[in-house]
Amino acid sequence: MLEERATSDREPTAGTVLVWWFVAGIARVRATGRRGLFLTVLGAAVGLATALMLPAEYTSTASFIAQGASASVLPSALQGIAASVGLASAKDYSPQFYADLLTSDPVLRSAMSRSYDVRGRNGVVGLTYIEIEGFDGSVPATATDAALRRLRRLVETRADVRTNIISLSVTARYADLSRDLAQALLDALDSMNIGFRQQQSRELRRFFETRVAEAQRELDSAETALQAFLERNRVTQGSPLLQFEQARLSRAADLKRAVFTTVVQHYEEAKMQEARNIPVLTVLAPPNVPVKRSGPPRRFIAASGMLLGLLLALAFDGARALRDRLGRQQTERT
Repeated sequence: MLEERATSDREPTAGTVLVWWFVAGIARVRATGRRGLFLTVLGAAVGLATALMLPAEYTSTASFIAQGASASVLPSALQGIAASVGLASAKDYSPQFYADLLTSDPVLRSAMSRSYDVRGRNGVVGLTYIEIEGFDGSVPATATDAALRRLRRLVETRADVRTNIISLSVTARYADLSRDLAQALLDALDSMNIGFRQQQSRELRRFFETRVAEAQRELDSAETALQAFLERNRVTQGSPLLQFEQARLSRAADLKRAVFTTVVQHYEEAKMQEARNIPVLTVLAPPNVPVKRSGPPRRFIAASGMLLGLLLALAFDGARALRDRLGRQQTERT
């Protein structure tokens, strides 16, 4: 007895609720008669036609890791000086920075400016993204802005702060186009990233270039002072004071020589860093050509149309029932 009561008090599952709704909906359609059946079928037909008219969508995905910046080329003796000009650290950008940069205007514009081979009815042709999407080119600024906003909606990025992996997905009406757009975005991001790092290295090179000149002058001054002392005092062994002065000048010259050597070494390293154009993006999964469509959800659209027709039929049925009830009440009053 208790088991039966517990079973009866148990809440129905989601599947059971859906079956109840479906059965109740069928009963309501049958209750509305031909009009309800017609509106339900009409809604399903309109939804199906709408779903078939929408262009197919394909989504290409890729993932990559941005290599960290190399360690700072600043020696410890010069980090305090470089801090005053904002060159003390070489912190790398975060994964979220690269994810946001993929949807920035410069990267999107770079991808839009390329030509793509589209396999359409007329064969393979090279078209820009604006031409493929059919934006009106009579006003280039308006067409570019519209294409830019559309492409930004179709590009999705995600950064995993734990693994530093950045994921990219691009949706387009053609499978090859989605893959080519994703690759173009990665190429543009890589080129921009290299430009950022070369700019940083250029600033370091300019800093060291100035520091080399200063270190050269300081070294020349220290060596000139030591040379002048030795010319004035050819024999210093008999004088402790002269020996002390010679040792002091020699230490000053050695220190300036060591600083000059270190600065020149890092100046050459900064010049090599400025000239580097090696890609800094490690692609883990290159953009693929999707095999299946990612949209539009045609079954959902058709089902939504059928549901809309059913609701319209129920609304007509409810309005007719309300009208009949009001008519009967009016008759009873009279």
